[in-house]
Amino acid sequence: MAVELYGLDPDQFTAARNERAKEARAAGAIAVSNQIKTLRKPTLAAWLTNVLVRTDPDGVNDLTQLGDELRAAHLAADGARLRELTPRRHILVQELVTTARSRAKDRGRSVSQSVADRLTETLDAALIDPGAALLVRSGQLTSALRHVGFGVVDETGEPAKFAPMKPRAVRSTPTKRPAKQAAPPPPPALHQALERRRAELRTRAEESENEYAEAEAERAEAESLLDANQHQLADLTATIERLNEELEQARRQLRTAQRQTARLERSLDRATRTAAAAQRRRDTNHQRLADLDG
Repeated sequence: MAVELYGLDPDQFTAARNERAKEARAAGAIAVSNQIKTLRKPTLAAWLTNVLVRTDPDGVNDLTQLGDELRAAHLAADGARLRELTPRRHILVQELVTTARSRAKDRGRSVSQSVADRLTETLDAALIDPGAALLVRSGQLTSALRHVGFGVVDETGEPAKFAPMKPRAVRSTPTKRPAKQAAPPPPPALHQALERRRAELRTRAEESENEYAEAEAERAEAESLLDANQHQLADLTATIERLNEELEQARRQLRTAQRQTARLERSLDRATRTAAAAQRRRDTNHQRLADLDG
């Protein structure tokens, strides 16, 4: 489900996600529906990365394999190998960025330089960090990545995460490559340093996981409140439309009543004048009769 959604154009994502959540809820899969609703719309840089995974999987495979080679050379302190691989790194990243911009253009979307820069940072992070490489290969990025210090963060500066649902990753069948010689094991001192770093990263990862769980719970609650508010807004809008119709009808009735009142007032005025004239004639006739009798 997530694989399908993250392959869509960003403009189509939200509507498609809400429709899938609605279908799951209608089928009685409430938990799945709630999970689908938590899927975040990808940023443009993340979307470009997901497009690359789907349209140029071999290029992404080359990128992640080059990252493995770079890390092995770094652990082995093999300067000659690093000098050999570094130019390939820059060339491959720029080729992938160019490919992504071309794919976006084919879909009618231009890519600004700032978005291209975030895509470059994402691909660099995948070269440096195996966790970032796994995120990129999943084809389900929601935010661009950036390698800082001991980890990878997204565009907000938060630790990078998979989409809440964890379906299969998007992969292609890798092309056969010549077998590589295994890198020599790192020196004991380097091994100890790596173990200390792993321990520190595990601690930070656990802390980040707890922070993420709390933040996600707050986000889900906020989304629930927003949904409820939107339903209330829709109800109030419908009520206002109904009251406006009733008000307009009442105004029409008022105008009709006002015209009828004006006609009745004119009729009353004519009748009053007629009655007054008749009263004067009556009084005159009574007076004449009284004069004759006297």
